[in-house]
Amino acid sequence: MKKVLVDGTTLIKPIVQDLESPGMTPVLAIERALEAHLRQCFMESFSDILIKPPAVRFHSSYFKQRFASLPTLLSVGYDTWYPEITIATKPEDSFEDVSFASSGIELLPIMYGGVVSRVFRLKVKKLKRQINHTITINHIRLGTDFIQAIQNALSHATLLQPLIANFGPEVVSWWHRAVTFDHMLTGERFLCSCSMPYHNDAIMRPHFEHIGIGDLRKCLVGFKYSENLCHLCISRKASDDERYGASIETNYNAYVAQVMLDLGVDERTARAEIMHVLGLSRWKRESALYGLIREIFPDNLVLREASPDWLGRMRIDIYLPELGLAIEHQGEQHYKPLPVFGGEEAHHRVVMRDELKRRMCLENGVAVIDFKYDAALTKTAVKHRLRRYLEP
Repeated sequence: MKKVLVDGTTLIKPIVQDLESPGMTPVLAIERALEAHLRQCFMESFSDILIKPPAVRFHSSYFKQRFASLPTLLSVGYDTWYPEITIATKPEDSFEDVSFASSGIELLPIMYGGVVSRVFRLKVKKLKRQINHTITINHIRLGTDFIQAIQNALSHATLLQPLIANFGPEVVSWWHRAVTFDHMLTGERFLCSCSMPYHNDAIMRPHFEHIGIGDLRKCLVGFKYSENLCHLCISRKASDDERYGASIETNYNAYVAQVMLDLGVDERTARAEIMHVLGLSRWKRESALYGLIREIFPDNLVLREASPDWLGRMRIDIYLPELGLAIEHQGEQHYKPLPVFGGEEAHHRVVMRDELKRRMCLENGVAVIDFKYDAALTKTAVKHRLRRYLEP
C-alpha cells in the first residue's frame, strides 16, 4: 500500500513568498500552496507507477471568508473539504487503498451512515489504456498554530502592499455593499475617502436603520477613511493588479451602488462605467486564456498570477513551471499610452516592468509568450501559438 506524507511546515515558505507580492490574499496563498503540495506529495508517493502527473482539483467555495486577514484566520483557522487528486496508472498497476501520514495539517474523518469514519474516499475508473484513481480527502484543516507561523514569518518581511480588498458583503451589510481595505497583519479596516458620500447617504435613509447585523452608523464608525485606496481611484495611478490582484474581475459589482449615486445614473450605466475605468475587458480575456491553457495542458501545473522566488514581487499572468513557460496577456496600455491608464508616465512604467520581467524569466530558463489584447482567443489559435510545447 502506498503511503502519502503530507507536511504542513513546507507550506509556510511559499505562502509567505506569495503574500510578499501585491495582490495576494492569505486564503488564496494557502490554497495555492496546499494544492501544489498535494500534487508534489502524490507525485513522490506514486512516482514508480504514474503515467502522467497527478491532477489536483480544489473547491475554493467551501471556505466562505475569501478575503480574511490573518487575525481573522487566527480566530477560525482554515478548512476545506473534498479536494480531489487523480492518479493515472497502467491497468496492471491499479491499487485499491492508500494511507496517509500528516504533520502540521489535520486530515479529519467524516462519518458515513453514522457507522463508518473515513479520512478519504477512493474511486477507480477503468479506461481503455489506463486506470484513473480519484482520491477525495474529506476534510483538511490548518489550525491556528499554522496561521500563527505565517503571521510570525511575515512580521519580519517588508510588505509592499499589506491591504486586502475585501468584497465580502458581511463586512458592512448585505443591503449596503461596501469594499473595505483590510490590513493583512493587523486586521485594521479602511474605506476609500471617495466612498464617504455614498455611506453618508445610506445613513440618512430610514430603511437602513435596521440592517440585520447592527446599525449601519455604528458599523461604519470603526472604519478609517483614507485617500486613493479603491480600485476606481488608483486606476489612473497604478495598475490595479499591482495593488489588489485579480479579485476585481468577479467582484466589481460591489462598486455599482456607489457609482450610481456618484454619477446619478442607472445600474446598467454604472456597471459600464466601472468596466471602462478599470479596463475589465483585460481581466475577462486573461481569465478566458487561463481556462484555455488549463484545457490544452491538462497534465501540467498551471498557475495564475504566479510569483516564483526568482521574480521578486512581480507576477506572471499564467505560468507552467514544468514546461518553463510564462504566458502574458498584454493589454493595450502595454503598447501605447492611454489616458484612462495614466498616460505617458504610466505607460513608461509598464514598459520598463515588462522588460525587467522578460529578462528575469529568460535568465531563469523560462520562455515568455505574449498574447496581444486583440489576439484571437480560441482553443485552436492558442494551441497553434503554443504548439512547440505540446507533445507530438
